Amino acid sequence: MAEHVHQPLEEEIRSIAGYYMVLEEGVLEYRDRRILYLVQMAAIETSCCGRGGMGFIYVPGYVTALKARRNRDGLWVSDVERVEGEEDRREITRLLRARHPGFNQVNFA
Repeated sequence: MAEHVHQPLEEEIRSIAGYYMVLEEGVLEYRDRRILYLVQMAAIETSCCGRGGMGFIYVPGYVTALKARRNRDGLWVSDVERVEGEEDRREITRLLRARHPGFNQVNFA
């Protein structure tokens, strides 16, 4: 089991070359289980090789306890189980792309 720390929606999370932002959090029903996913975007604005951006979907895993507790920073923490099977990853990717057209990249934790 792993922990997922929920970031505030639509707030910039800074990195060395720019930032990323969680636009939406969702739960997808899949084979009698729930998949936690995040629709995100990243902006590169301080890189030596140019500027750019992209949208993507991040999948922390199967939810075992959604927003079960808060960490010391006050952020919600969920317990998740990683999606390991390639067939499951392909099917979840297909379902998420259908739900969010234009977001072709799906990354699994």
